[in-house]
Amino acid sequence: MFGLLRFFLSYLVVLSHLTGSIYAMHFGYYAVRAFFVVSGFLMTAALNEVYRFDGVRFWTSRLLRLLPLYYLICLFTLAVVVQLPIEAEHYHLRWRLDGSLSHWGVEGIMNLMVLPLQYAAPEFRLVPPYWSIAIELEMYLVLYLIAARNIHCALGLLAAGVAFHVIDGLFGLPWHTRYFTAAGAMMPYAYGALIYFLGQQGLLRVTPRAAALAFLLWLANMALAGWLLPESYVYGTGYYLNDLVFVAVVAGLAQRPFSGAMARCDRALGEIAYPVFLSQWLVGFLVALAFFPGTWRGWTLTLVATPFIVAAGVVLARVNRRLIEPLRQRLRETPRETPATVGAL
Repeated sequence: MFGLLRFFLSYLVVLSHLTGSIYAMHFGYYAVRAFFVVSGFLMTAALNEVYRFDGVRFWTSRLLRLLPLYYLICLFTLAVVVQLPIEAEHYHLRWRLDGSLSHWGVEGIMNLMVLPLQYAAPEFRLVPPYWSIAIELEMYLVLYLIAARNIHCALGLLAAGVAFHVIDGLFGLPWHTRYFTAAGAMMPYAYGALIYFLGQQGLLRVTPRAAALAFLLWLANMALAGWLLPESYVYGTGYYLNDLVFVAVVAGLAQRPFSGAMARCDRALGEIAYPVFLSQWLVGFLVALAFFPGTWRGWTLTLVATPFIVAAGVVLARVNRRLIEPLRQRLRETPRETPATVGAL
């Protein structure tokens, strides 16, 4: 059920962005952290069971998965922003077109390179939330080189992640350093890797009932944070509890294979999760222009935009399935059977 889960997490990010709600802002933070746990598990499983740490196959597959659709959305977004620069700037400050041609040439190259998106520059970002993919790529490298090799390396990554957060807190650094950085993502990625290794050793068993209860607890933690519980909880206890509870969710799903209609539904939703994440700002902008001129955020705008965002996700997923997935499938083929857990990667 990782496809359904990934789709749900991507939609929480949409809610945190398009509603403009201060309360819903942390939905995206918690969802991204939860996705890092999922990604840590899936990438560790893929490296060990599909790619066997073959760097060429692994990195080619991951870049094919992430970059072609990203560049396509970048192209569409740039066309819209150039045509409607004033409206685009009002909609999102990251879409402000000012400065010299050479300046924006540099900014454009940085957008294409992806990795600089983790940092404050460039200011102009065609896909604003793509900083999280930059962090993913960096964490893939950590998993490939070290953390996904064995359980001891995964524990080392967890220790490093805990140390970073403790030191960060002791020095009173801004909260965003614990979220918008690769170092801040070490903990959830380590959790994901440990789910894999502990599951392989039979040391982590989570029943479907326990996983369902953990998911309800995770939802309750997110919903109560910032509503009945103060802001200090949102970015403190609730932030870290979010990761720990989600470990049980991921571990439970990893041990529960699905088949038939449920598996097909899960696969379909999983295919559109990433395209939804990519297209949310662009589609939201177009919907705002068409139905709510001058209104750039709001729950109503988000609800109206949702079917259009999903439709864009479906179209992009079909393009990906037709043009990109055949290449990736050949990269995934190995003499041994591909486990169901990582077959959708």
